[in-house]
Amino acid sequence: MENHVNVVWEIPYFDIPITNVVVMSWIAMIVIILWALIATRKMKLVPTGLQNTAEIVVETITNFTASFLGERGKSFAPYVGSVALFLAIANTLGALFMSTLSDGLIAPPTRDFAIPVALAGMTIIIVVAAGIYYKGLKGFIKRLFSPIPFLFPFNLLEFITKPLSLSMRLFGNILGAYILMELLFANLPWAVPSIACL
Repeated sequence: MENHVNVVWEIPYFDIPITNVVVMSWIAMIVIILWALIATRKMKLVPTGLQNTAEIVVETITNFTASFLGERGKSFAPYVGSVALFLAIANTLGALFMSTLSDGLIAPPTRDFAIPVALAGMTIIIVVAAGIYYKGLKGFIKRLFSPIPFLFPFNLLEFITKPLSLSMRLFGNILGAYILMELLFANLPWAVPSIACL
């Protein structure tokens, strides 16, 4: 199976390649920003339309984050929500543009392993920073030596293995889904000729 990560153009004078994955990431970010701007443009005390949708999404993400992290976790809701919305919108748009995916013009961001690794890296930085902020540097280091000092290397290794495993899972899930979709699209004309001709 091909990677489908192609250079669309290069930024002149700097020779920085802009890939189809970057383009899809930009499109997803533009959709999120436009949705947020339009939803909050004329805010009312009793929400209607897009404002109502935005408030439902924000409240759901805040409650979800608080259910896992407690009341302190509500401060992480904007980050969790931003990542969740980015992944949902980018991968949904990738599915909608599946016909151009085979041409290499558009690729969902998580098809490139660099995006899940970057998201996992940002997340682990936030986890470490929050641990130092809430427990203090001494408390955070003490946690690395618990429950017994012998486990220090394993506790330290956890900060590398968790993001790596999460990024591999995200990459593998999206890659597997798109392999199945491409197989379905390739075999659809044989299986259902009347629908494929429409």
